[in-house]
Amino acid sequence: MRKFHHIIALLVLLLFSNYGIGQKIKSENQNFKTKDSVEVKYEKDSSYVSLNLSYISDAVFFGRRDSIALPYLYASAMYHHKSGIYGMGSLSYLTKANDSRVDLFLVSLGYDFSYHNFEGDISVTKYFFNEASYNVISQVSADVTAVLSYDFQYFNLAATAANYFNNSTSDFFLSTEISHDFITRNQKFQISPSVGFYFGSQNFYQEYYTNRGSSGQGQGQGQGGTVNSTSGYNITVEERETFNIMAIEFGIPVWYEVEPFIFMFYPTYVIPQSPSRLIEEDVVYEEDLDPTLYFVLGVSLKI
Repeated sequence: MRKFHHIIALLVLLLFSNYGIGQKIKSENQNFKTKDSVEVKYEKDSSYVSLNLSYISDAVFFGRRDSIALPYLYASAMYHHKSGIYGMGSLSYLTKANDSRVDLFLVSLGYDFSYHNFEGDISVTKYFFNEASYNVISQVSADVTAVLSYDFQYFNLAATAANYFNNSTSDFFLSTEISHDFITRNQKFQISPSVGFYFGSQNFYQEYYTNRGSSGQGQGQGQGGTVNSTSGYNITVEERETFNIMAIEFGIPVWYEVEPFIFMFYPTYVIPQSPSRLIEEDVVYEEDLDPTLYFVLGVSLKI
């Protein structure tokens, strides 16, 4: 098994060092970036402001989620300078019945560039979670993310490297993705089926169980059904610093442009990997991870 993990990690690093991926899908005149929402980056020859409103059926992070579905309404505004520098702010509003609130506010500063079929993006994001949030990444305070992608004409290859920081530790993540674009002649409609592989450590999961599950603020304490039957106190995630494959993801993002709007529907099926071993009061549980089907529905406007 270790040999298999080493081979996978080597393949990922080779992909990342040559080209890369993340969640960028390119058409001839637009570059669409998705990160738990629809963020649209338009042509690079002028500065612009874009506004976005999206609905996310569940909050899923590298295959991990709370055992209670967390649907969000996500609103964002971004200013993109023609130099490639951009800034963005967003609000995530939890839409659960009897538990609705602004759950997250975040701000990002980044720079993107392109050269022929090669594109890159580097950004820094600061998270401000509601203290009552039980989102599985509610203990994350900031991240630094770099994305590289290359359009081979017949398929797109990309890689994302990110470091997520929490109060006491951090996690390094690496994801790879391959996709193919089907675009109509008038460039108004695009479907880009994709498959991605996600790797990383799980310190964020330890923080989540420690600060949310043990405090009683969380309603679900993660996907581990066996853990939910216990008190939720003093849970330890074994080998949380180990770099493992965390999820395999299949997506079929769809875009349709009706100027000045771009509409987007992005169904995703994620299969979590490498379930955690959880220790509570000397009792060891293996997390029961289930595949998740969720979607993003959104609209963006350029000003």
